[in-house]
Amino acid sequence: MAVNKTDPRVIKTRNSLRKALVYLMRREKIENISVQKITETANITRGTFYLHYRDKQDFIESAMKDILDDFFDQVMVDSEDYSLSKERTVQVISLQKAFQYIENNADIFDVLLNNENNTGFYEQFYNRLADYLTTYGNVVNNNQKQLMVPVNLQISFIVSAFLGLISHWLEDGMIYTSRYMTQSTEKMFDTLNREGAPLVDFFGGEKESVLEEI
Repeated sequence: MAVNKTDPRVIKTRNSLRKALVYLMRREKIENISVQKITETANITRGTFYLHYRDKQDFIESAMKDILDDFFDQVMVDSEDYSLSKERTVQVISLQKAFQYIENNADIFDVLLNNENNTGFYEQFYNRLADYLTTYGNVVNNNQKQLMVPVNLQISFIVSAFLGLISHWLEDGMIYTSRYMTQSTEKMFDTLNREGAPLVDFFGGEKESVLEEI
């Protein structure tokens, strides 16, 4: 029987299972987490679990994808650079929304990014972000102009720096607010852009609302 993913009961069940997974991942290696442990922690039956997922691996892959899907759904905005929008609509990340989202879901992102047993999530996050940046780079460099820094190097550097910054922010207990992180990151990216790395403007959504003195 097909599962209606928009049914509130389905959403509640899947959220409970994801929370249970994150809870267990803080305490055990992922290979030691059984379906039984997940369902007991989530307080649902194994039968309910198998209505939604084929097995543990299917559940884990789906949970990681759902987390990233929701993150990007919430933080991607249409570019406010009208010189780009004349070509076609291109989306960028709102740093303000990104840091706020991660702050609101710190328990999830901390365990997924800072637990040495969960390297798969970092790789998925990296690849998704790199794909968005690649799309943005194709629009920015649509006239194939010569860049001071090749696009592939910009992508590797920017994605690694951004994810590393998030990881350390969480690991340090978020001693800075999401607003402070947004403002500080904007300033660092502005400096990089002046040095010939225009792809950092991908993290420029809603600049006018955050470029205030810290």
